[in-house]
Amino acid sequence: MFILWRYIIKEHINPFFFSISVISLVFLLNLVFRELGRILSRGLSFGLILEFFFLNMAWIIALAVPMAVLIATVMAFGRLSGDSEIIAMKAGGVSILHIIFPVFVVSILLNFFLIWFNNNVLPDFNHRTRLLATDIARKRPTINLEPGVLYRDLPNYNLMVQKIKEARDTSYVKTVFIEDNSDPNSNKIIFAKSGKIHFDQSTGYIYLTLYNGEIHELDLQRMEEYRKIHFPKYVMSISVPNMVLHRSDSKYRGDREKSAQMMQAEVDSNKKQIIKHKEKMNQIFQEYFIKYLPYPESGLGFKALKGRDKKTIRSYYKKENNHRKLTLDRIKKEHRQLRQRILAERHIINNFERANYSLTVEVQKKYSIPFACIVFVLIGAPLGIMSRKGNLAVAGGISFGFFLLYWISLIGGEELADNQLITPFMAMWLANLVVGAGGVYLVIHSIREATFINWTATGDFFGKIFKKK
Repeated sequence: MFILWRYIIKEHINPFFFSISVISLVFLLNLVFRELGRILSRGLSFGLILEFFFLNMAWIIALAVPMAVLIATVMAFGRLSGDSEIIAMKAGGVSILHIIFPVFVVSILLNFFLIWFNNNVLPDFNHRTRLLATDIARKRPTINLEPGVLYRDLPNYNLMVQKIKEARDTSYVKTVFIEDNSDPNSNKIIFAKSGKIHFDQSTGYIYLTLYNGEIHELDLQRMEEYRKIHFPKYVMSISVPNMVLHRSDSKYRGDREKSAQMMQAEVDSNKKQIIKHKEKMNQIFQEYFIKYLPYPESGLGFKALKGRDKKTIRSYYKKENNHRKLTLDRIKKEHRQLRQRILAERHIINNFERANYSLTVEVQKKYSIPFACIVFVLIGAPLGIMSRKGNLAVAGGISFGFFLLYWISLIGGEELADNQLITPFMAMWLANLVVGAGGVYLVIHSIREATFINWTATGDFFGKIFKKK
């Protein structure tokens, strides 16, 4: 039996790694087409570009592994069924449950691995990805000079050259025009026959060395003063902020940058705040009841003040009735103030409750998506046996419908849960429950050697309907 189980698991290894490679490549290519142009325009090093895509591989793996499990299961069992090996196993006294069992055990192990991965690796990678993306967005693009085009992206400087020859880290230019507006009290124009431009990555400065030119400078406060200076060689440096990528650090983490334990601790803290604000709201109501409701010894008004010291309440009413004359305008004003205070407290409570829903959705997601490995084995094994095909086209076609159903359920459930229309548990686990129930149904039918759809019975049913008409 263990030899047979090793053989079945071995049949799944190559399709699994092939599937996870293809799925990861599809996700990665989508990311490349979406982000590469923006990243390349920032003048990043090849190492930083590789780091950006490597950090994004964490969420790709978290999504690709369950998908690969379904495709690999359909392909492996489809090949075993197509080559009549399933029939041979059953003839040897091995049931369908025993055939599926080793793959089911491996899927449980993958489930625990992904739970660990989602709580220990994925949050840190998501956090580092966000920081790096923010740093890249802040970084200025590299200088992209074009002959005969005025370059305006340097702070306080405009630059134009007629000819340019790019070298390794230096640009050699001819017929240079520079407008220097760094000094608000003067206007400076620089012409040069040739020069070279070098950008220092370590300092963030651009160094321009100009040859055979002249400087025209006009004092804007004293317009009669005009200077013209000829030079054989002139060196100037321009500071360009954010031209060099500065790596930032932040302790703040979003929902997808936290582990389940961190988010659960935040949920518990929010619940304490909700209780605190509800008590504050109740206190506001009680104080208002004491101030405006008549004081009976019994009845509804007295019950609303339950818990208060009776002697204190009586003395308070007596004092208020003797020294206070309330006008209608004052009462209306205080009522409006009460309404504003209650609405403010209610708004705070709603914000905490909405945050708890979002956090709980992310907590449930860290467990529901790994559990899909188990669900996809239940659905993929009988589908593969019934399909009797082990190629990627058939497996991919069969799997696509279940992927679509599963991810639509997850995305739609998350949206509904964020709007507090359904519970976070139902939002994240409904897809597993529905697809898992379908998998159990298919496994039972495979054990009974029943077809998924009885086409003969279906044809007879519709034939009877049309005959009646």
